[in-house]
Amino acid sequence: MKILLQHRVEGEQLKRLEDIIGNEHTYVAPGSREEIAEEGKDTDIFFGFCSEDIFPLLPNIKWIQASSAGMDKHVYPAMRESNVILTNAAGLYGTHVADQAFALLLGITRGIHHFTRNQDNHQWGGSKSPMIEIDGFKIGIVGLGGIGMQMVKRAKGFDMHVIAVDAYRTEKPDNVDELMPMDKLADMMSRVDVVMIACPLTEETRGLINAENLSEMQPTAYLINVARGPIVKEDDLIEILQAGKIAGAGLDVTEVEPLDKESPLWDMDNVIITPHAAGGSQHRMGRITEFFLDNLERYLKGEELKNIVDKQLGF
Repeated sequence: MKILLQHRVEGEQLKRLEDIIGNEHTYVAPGSREEIAEEGKDTDIFFGFCSEDIFPLLPNIKWIQASSAGMDKHVYPAMRESNVILTNAAGLYGTHVADQAFALLLGITRGIHHFTRNQDNHQWGGSKSPMIEIDGFKIGIVGLGGIGMQMVKRAKGFDMHVIAVDAYRTEKPDNVDELMPMDKLADMMSRVDVVMIACPLTEETRGLINAENLSEMQPTAYLINVARGPIVKEDDLIEILQAGKIAGAGLDVTEVEPLDKESPLWDMDNVIITPHAAGGSQHRMGRITEFFLDNLERYLKGEELKNIVDKQLGF
């Protein structure tokens, strides 16, 4: 078999790769699209982001190990209709994406964005926003996958009451106080101090957060989105924020990225924006590569792979 590595594998992990494949299989690490086109003709396994324009260059492909958790850009029609096995990196992003969610929450509740602007101007002064303590908050988490469960873990460190909604999970984890089906989303949003979004982007979740359920939130509540921008109807969120119907928002993702320079979100005092940065971590690529190598061993032994994506559901 031939393995195409879109991501660099080096050091001990490269040695492990070579030990796994032995003399029976080969790997290549092309540096350009032209090289992918040439090497992809007889490639069996692909590690990286196989975009819709790359997929036709891999006529012999049998398994793709994606390097991301979200599959909204991976499950295009040709992929969905193929027999190719697709596995993702779900669960490997949980820690640092949850960190980002709480960084955004703490940033907005403690006025960090205002203090940072003061620092840029060498100005010692107070924050224009109220200083809110999040200890004891009620938190609503949308989606209890790897990221959602890491949010739960952090929430419990702040003695929060955790209410979660999930479309598929029916058994409540011990550290979740209440678990509801997705049709109870608006009810959950009406009861909590902060809503954190951790579900994948699918046709079912596109526009899931909208004027109707945002209007149910308390005026002192916050919305945090570190999942995918189109899960939130951005125009609805802007109207809700402008009307003061919620206290603020922390956004790592937006409906269209990059966010338009004319968007009102940029100038709102009660909004913190980071540029789809939640996936960043010094451990990210090491974890993903180790996961790929574990799955590669499974594949070569004929064992079931971890994190197989249901291409019809999109995750």
